[in-house]
Amino acid sequence: MVVKKEAGFTLIELIVTLAILGVVIGIYSSLYYSGYKSFISTQNNVDVEQNVRFAMNYIVTALEKGPSHVTVIDNGHGINIDGLVIRLDRKKHALYTNGNAGHELAVKIYGFNVAKKSTNMINIQIIGQSDDNGSNRFFLSTDVFLRKSDINGQ
Repeated sequence: MVVKKEAGFTLIELIVTLAILGVVIGIYSSLYYSGYKSFISTQNNVDVEQNVRFAMNYIVTALEKGPSHVTVIDNGHGINIDGLVIRLDRKKHALYTNGNAGHELAVKIYGFNVAKKSTNMINIQIIGQSDDNGSNRFFLSTDVFLRKSDINGQ
């Protein structure tokens, strides 16, 4: 009896190879997806923090220029600095300057509070977060001493 040498793979070899390949691809895709989620979460954290810091720097810079009139408006949720009105739009979660003229000062802002501490000291708090669930929340607060003006309340 002559045995023919057959080239190729048996069905069992193909099934085992595909099973091993499936496990390897599953592990790789799981690691890739968790890395991607971590990257997106970190990017959202940085974005929120940058927005809050930018808004705070903008407001503090405007106050340090020595305005003649500073008024707390909207029950402490806005400020008027020599005609520059900064207030929070709670529906769009953004800080706007001068009446929502389409120019956002910062986005992803969920809280903006201005409190008069004395006749010439003001406390500003800005809260930012990446979504409505409260994740990636970043809070920044500062006190500003006004040299040339008193604070008016509304």
